[in-house]
Amino acid sequence: MAIGRYRDVPADMDDVEREVAAAQYPEGGLVFGLGVGIVLPIVTIEALLLLTPILCGVGGFVLGRFVRDYEIRRRRAERARGE
Repeated sequence: MAIGRYRDVPADMDDVEREVAAAQYPEGGLVFGLGVGIVLPIVTIEALLLLTPILCGVGGFVLGRFVRDYEIRRRRAERARGE
């Protein structure tokens, strides 16, 4: 799995990218989305049980990627202000 911007070797990343990659936001979003996708149809319509885990899992993963990119930008901005 690619870590950082088109890199999969942690040694090639700066410390901010390594720290944020270690938090695994996309992976956490995937697990959360899968959970929502399983619970939502059980609570509402059981016919959705096959489709919603996939859709919510992908949505959670995408949301996690956005959070990861935001965290990298935020931490770099904090570092630039602090230096």
